[in-house]
Amino acid sequence: MPKSSQYNTLLWSATPVEGGPVSYLFGTMHVRDERAFHLLAPVYRYIDECEALALEFDLDEAGAGLDPAMLQLPEGQTLEGLLGAPKFDKLRSFLLRALGIDLRMFQRVLPMMTINAINEQLMSKDRPLALDEQLWQYAKEQGKSIVGIETYREQLEVLQSISVEMQLQALLWMGRSLSRHRRHLRKMADLYEAGDIYRLHRASKRSASGMRHTLLYRRNAIMAERIGQLIRQRAAVCAVGAGHLAGGKGVLRLLKYKGFRLRPVELR
Repeated sequence: MPKSSQYNTLLWSATPVEGGPVSYLFGTMHVRDERAFHLLAPVYRYIDECEALALEFDLDEAGAGLDPAMLQLPEGQTLEGLLGAPKFDKLRSFLLRALGIDLRMFQRVLPMMTINAINEQLMSKDRPLALDEQLWQYAKEQGKSIVGIETYREQLEVLQSISVEMQLQALLWMGRSLSRHRRHLRKMADLYEAGDIYRLHRASKRSASGMRHTLLYRRNAIMAERIGQLIRQRAAVCAVGAGHLAGGKGVLRLLKYKGFRLRPVELR
């Protein structure tokens, strides 16, 4: 798929080549930073036109009937025990000073959950809800069907499939490189505001590193399959993380292979 400026957009139309409803793919970010909301009004209009909003998972599912152990370290393990007291105390002191985050509150949870909490603390909090949550709320208020492309359980199973050792290394790296990581997150927000899905894709690949297949490629394949099934039946706005859209194994390319005509939508 070409990479000229006209293809640098967060919104794409998707139509079955054999004919059928026009649906839309919208790249989101799970942030409350004002820069991520610049396309909210036009996306609302497309939600109004469609029957359903499809998110990575239905937010009503979050935590409903799930075993809390899915978010926790294996029985008998703690973050302090895995890191050792000296590393744990050093990291705890640093995060307390830098962000006001106390690692003792995260002793039993998977390190990736702690990383997510750090990421949220590093980003601006201009809005009361993250962008995907705002879309979900609007669609519910308009009486639209809400569809989960994945289930919340499946997303947690992705986290569980990443070794605890790899998660610990990612957490320790973040503690050593917090300023660099903050700059990376701000750059991602800038790229998002510019609609540059190709550079977002490359940045997402670098961030995922050794977890690339688990966090990106496998999930892209699952999402493309389920989005394809949905939008052959009815018109929907499908909102997924912007880093999943572009690339040879991205959702846009995979949907094209599945018989959909993808077109960039100019949002000005």
